[in-house]
Amino acid sequence: LHTENAVFGFYILWAVAALACVMGVHLVASVGGGDMPVCITVLNSYSGWALVAEGFLLKSTVLTIVGSLIGFSGAILTKIMCDAMNRDIFNVLFGGMNNAPAAKGADTGPKEHQETSVAATAEMLCNAKEVLVVPGYGMAMARAQTAMGELANVLRKNNINMKFGVHPVAGRMPGQMNVLLAEAGVPHEWVLEMDEVNPDMENNDVVLVVGANDVVNSAAQEVEGCAIWGMPVIEVWRSKKVIFCKRSMGGGYADLDNPVFYKENTEMLLGDAKKTADALASKVRERLEQV
Repeated sequence: LHTENAVFGFYILWAVAALACVMGVHLVASVGGGDMPVCITVLNSYSGWALVAEGFLLKSTVLTIVGSLIGFSGAILTKIMCDAMNRDIFNVLFGGMNNAPAAKGADTGPKEHQETSVAATAEMLCNAKEVLVVPGYGMAMARAQTAMGELANVLRKNNINMKFGVHPVAGRMPGQMNVLLAEAGVPHEWVLEMDEVNPDMENNDVVLVVGANDVVNSAAQEVEGCAIWGMPVIEVWRSKKVIFCKRSMGGGYADLDNPVFYKENTEMLLGDAKKTADALASKVRERLEQV
């Protein structure tokens, strides 16, 4: 709209700003539980298309080209995330408002989990031959990637095959875990995708889940109708031993209880991921030097 009246133009500006805020709140609120990470890539894409519109208005070729690159890259990331979560984009964006309450399993009795210690976990790692680490957003928040890279180096030097299994949507957006691990000096060959680690899961002596939850939640396969039902996950519960390194027993994005916490082969190593990872690396190094 174009007007010579400055006051009217001011009102139009505020009206458009208010409409944009309402649309933004509606978009974010309508995305349900485990699908929330897709919001970042969608909003990133939208910012690119807004820049394209600004480029047209200002007749700026540079703004139009840059906006197109941002818009398309955000759209591609959104497509990757939706494929990884086995979701349709329209269901992700507009399905959350009408979601039914999370489905519950048939077992409604009290659940008990087993806790472990840094020393016991270090002993298990030293006695293992195959170790898999599944990183998540909790690792990024605690900045524990350097300590995990150091742990991997120590184990590898002692002929213990430690590798990393990364879910496509682990963290805030695709590739975040890969970048963090690369910054920590972890070789690319040690980092595997979900489709590469799932077939050989039974061969892992220990799986260390660091700050991940929804991407290893067996409810996606066991609790029909839950917020993440049908989403491909890393099936850590099929390994010989699972150790969860996380702050508490709380849920992830989807705010769902994780049945893996209560399985017989699972133990919880609760605490800050950075402190836990540093302590593990120190204990493992000390233990292996005694051999």
